[in-house]
Amino acid sequence: MKLKQRIKKEKITLPLVFKGYSRTMANAWYGKTQYDLRRYKNEFGTDAITHWHQKGYLCSSIKRYNLIDNYEVDYITDFQYLYLMPFNNSFGKWLDDMLTTQRVLLPFSEHFRKVYFSIIRREGKPLILRVGHEDREYTAEDILALLREKGALELRPAFWNSTKTRRLLTIGIDEDSGEEILYSNGYKASLSWLEKTIRGFSANYVIADPVSISFPFRNDLLLDHAIKLWVANDVNEQTAVLCAEMNSYYTDEDDGKRKTEISLIDLASGEFAFRGETLRIPNWDQVKEEICRVSASMPQLTIFTCSIALSPDGGFSFLRFSNSPKLPDVPFNKELDNYLKDKFNKQFKKRTLGDRFRGLRDKLLMRYIKKHGRKGIRPYMHKQWMDAARADLLHTKGVPLKTKLWAHKHGFLSFRTYQYGLTEQNYLRFLSDYDYYWLNRINNDYQKWVNDKTTYRYVMEPYKDFVPKYYFSCFKRGGKLFISKMWDCPADVPEGFEGLLEMLRRSGKLAFKASAGTHGDGFYCLSYEDGKYFINGKESSEAELKKTVESNKSFYVVTEYLEMNDELKKIYAKSVNTVRIMVVNAHGYDPKILQTYMRIGSEKTGYTDNVGYGGVCAMINTETGELYQPEQLVKHRYIPCPVHPDTGTPIAGKIPNWELVKEKVPEICRYFAELEYLGFDVAITNEGFQILEINIHQDLHKVADFTDEINEFFRRKMKQKGRQ
Repeated sequence: MKLKQRIKKEKITLPLVFKGYSRTMANAWYGKTQYDLRRYKNEFGTDAITHWHQKGYLCSSIKRYNLIDNYEVDYITDFQYLYLMPFNNSFGKWLDDMLTTQRVLLPFSEHFRKVYFSIIRREGKPLILRVGHEDREYTAEDILALLREKGALELRPAFWNSTKTRRLLTIGIDEDSGEEILYSNGYKASLSWLEKTIRGFSANYVIADPVSISFPFRNDLLLDHAIKLWVANDVNEQTAVLCAEMNSYYTDEDDGKRKTEISLIDLASGEFAFRGETLRIPNWDQVKEEICRVSASMPQLTIFTCSIALSPDGGFSFLRFSNSPKLPDVPFNKELDNYLKDKFNKQFKKRTLGDRFRGLRDKLLMRYIKKHGRKGIRPYMHKQWMDAARADLLHTKGVPLKTKLWAHKHGFLSFRTYQYGLTEQNYLRFLSDYDYYWLNRINNDYQKWVNDKTTYRYVMEPYKDFVPKYYFSCFKRGGKLFISKMWDCPADVPEGFEGLLEMLRRSGKLAFKASAGTHGDGFYCLSYEDGKYFINGKESSEAELKKTVESNKSFYVVTEYLEMNDELKKIYAKSVNTVRIMVVNAHGYDPKILQTYMRIGSEKTGYTDNVGYGGVCAMINTETGELYQPEQLVKHRYIPCPVHPDTGTPIAGKIPNWELVKEKVPEICRYFAELEYLGFDVAITNEGFQILEINIHQDLHKVADFTDEINEFFRRKMKQKGRQ
C-alpha cells in the first residue's frame, strides 16, 4: 500500500483502535467507507458522505432514512451493526444452504419446496445426485425426464443467498414441428445446453420445485410478493418476530417496467402499504406464530431473517434464509431498533492490551503458515500439525531426538516410526500425518451435516432409530448457560438444569459430551442411583453436577447412555466399545466399507475407548464381522493383546448384529451422497446398533493395515488436490 493511502487509512482506523475496537473491525469499516465514496460520491457528494460516515452511517442508510434531509435520525448505526456481526455461533451454518436448512427443519417440511437433485463437483467433474437415497448414476437426461413429469423445475444455487443465476426450466411443444422444446427462463434451450451448463458449475446447485410468489390480496389484485421477517430467540428469553417488510413486485402501467415497492408490515395487524392503499396479510397471527415455532426449534441461533411467500391454502413457503441478516430496506420499527441497540450496549467490550497481543500473535502466525505451509493446506490444519509436532518434541518419551527430527522432516509424528516400522526405504508407502492434515477437507461444504453432534442428530432424523436419543443441547449466549430440550426429550420434562436432573433420575444414566469433541475428550458419564448423583463413577452433589455442566465453555449435548451388547460387555463393560467403519462413497450410490476395527476401553481409559490413551484395538473382518488381530499400544508399538489386560476375557468372536450394520451403514451413506469419505463410530447394542457420530476426517490409527484400495483412494485425492 502506498504511503499516502496508508496515512489516509490510519486517519480513520487509528481513532477506532484507540476507542477500544479491534484492528480487524477498524479495517472492515474503512473498507466499507471507501467503497461508499467510490460508488456514491457523484450522487450524494463527498462532504455529505464523510459527515455521515463520522456518525457511523453508510450510504445505504442515507437512502433508507433520507439522511440528506433528516438530521434527527436515531437508528442503530451501520458501524454498531457491523460490530455485532456475526450474530450467530457456528450453528448459523444451518441457514446457509437449502439442503442443510431443510434437513435441520424436517418437522416443518410442509413449508419447503421439494428438492429432487443435488449437483456438486467431485474431482473436477459435476456429480448429479438424486436427493434421498442414491441407487445409480444420474445424468441431465434424468433431469429432463423429471421435467416432463413436473412441467416446471427450478435450477438454482444451493446457497440461499447466492447471486448466481436461477433458471426456471419448462417444457413446450413446437407448433410447427410438434417437437419437444426445453426453455430456460423463457428462452429456448436444449439437452446439450443443460449438460454444458451443469459442467460449468463451480458451486453447489439443486433442482427443485419452483415456488409461486403470486397471491390474491384482493379479488382484483394478484400480487407478486415476498415477506421478509427478522426473528430472534433472545427477546426477554422468548422467541419473537421483531420486524417484517413486504416486497411487492409489479409492472408499471406507464413504462411497462418491472418494479419493486418495499413497505414495513405492522406487526400487530399485518397491514402494509402498496401504491397508496393499505392491504392486509391474511392469517397474519398464525403466520407469525408458525415462524416463531420454526425459530424456537433452533434455540442455538440468536437472530436470523427468512423470506416467505403466502399460499392460497392459507400456508406459506420459505423463499430464503440468512443467518447474517441485513437491516431492513426501509425505516424500521422500535422493536428491532431497541433490540439491536441493547445488544450493542451489552456486547461492546474494549480490547485490552492482552487482546491486541493475541491478535498480533495470530496474525503473525497466519503469515508464517502462508509462507511456510504447503500450498493448499488450511491454516487451521497447519497449526494443528505445528501443535502436534511441538507436543511430540517435548512430551513423547522413549524416542531419540534424532528420530523425532527425521520423522517430522518426512511428515510423521515420531511414534509412527514404531507403529508403522518406518525406514528411509519404506516411508513413502504410508500416508503421513502432514499429508493427512494437508488433505483436509476431503469432503465438501456439506460435511457440516456431521462435523458436530448437534447438527448430526437433526440431519439423522430419518434414521433416528440408529442414533442415541438426544435430550438436551447446552450452549451459552451472552455468557449465560442455556439447556434446551431436543427432539427426543419427553414432552413433560422441563427445560433447563431441572429438566436435565429429571431426565437423569428417570434414566439412571446420561452421557454429557462436547458437541464437537474428539478422542472422547470432555466426556462425562452422569448417573443416579439410590438417591445419589455420580460423575464418571464418583459420587457428587447436585451443586457439583451443576458446576460441571456450567463450567464447560463449548457446546455440549446430553444423550442417553448406551448400554453395550451383553456379549461385548464381557470383554470390558465400563466404556461403550465402538466400531470404527471407514467408508468411501465415490459416486454417491456405491459406498464401500474399506476398513473396520473395534476400540475397547481399559482401566487406563475409564469411560472412553481411546486407543492412544491405553485402549485395545481389534480388526474386524468386514464380510463376516469376526474379530482378529487384537493389539494394544505399548511404548508406541502395537503388540498382540489376545485377552483384555484388565478382565482377561479373550478378544475374539463375531460382532453381534453385524449383518444389520453392513446393510444400514451403506444405506445411510447413500442418504449422505454428497459426502465421500466417512468414519462411522458404531456402538453395538442388544437390539441392533447405534451410530454415535460420523467423522469427516477420522484419526489415523491403522495406517499400517491400509489396503491397496485405501492407499489408492488417498493417492488419488492428493493428486487431485495438487492440481487445484
